[in-house]
Amino acid sequence: MPMAERLLGRCVMGSLTLENVMTPQPLTIGRDQKLITAHKMMVDNGIRHLPVLDRGELVGVLSQRDLYFVETIAGVDKLKDRVEEAMSSDARAFAPTAPLRDVAAEMFEHKLGCAVVVERDRVVGIFTATDALRILATRTKA
Repeated sequence: MPMAERLLGRCVMGSLTLENVMTPQPLTIGRDQKLITAHKMMVDNGIRHLPVLDRGELVGVLSQRDLYFVETIAGVDKLKDRVEEAMSSDARAFAPTAPLRDVAAEMFEHKLGCAVVVERDRVVGIFTATDALRILATRTKA
């Protein structure tokens, strides 16, 4: 492991867990909701990721990038087409007690924009790449 990575891990992540750094009670959306609803939720709340649920169960994540891409495809009607047509079903769920170091490593390895925090089959938080940068910026100040 490179020295910079070892030092960063000790200085920034230490013994942090997701519950220490996640955004609690994130907005979520149902897979059957219209794309326009997701678009409005993201714009109105300044967010870029929505966990997608089906009867309360995590089934995917809709990113702002995916949403904007799908909206550019000919024939897509954001007033009629549904979230499930644009979401990524490769949502990664983690326990609130998961070590931040492990979550960050998996996000890096799989190029994930977010990790969804799930407890007792319920979405309780979200941790995004932007959250990771916030932690890095605030915890490495001299």
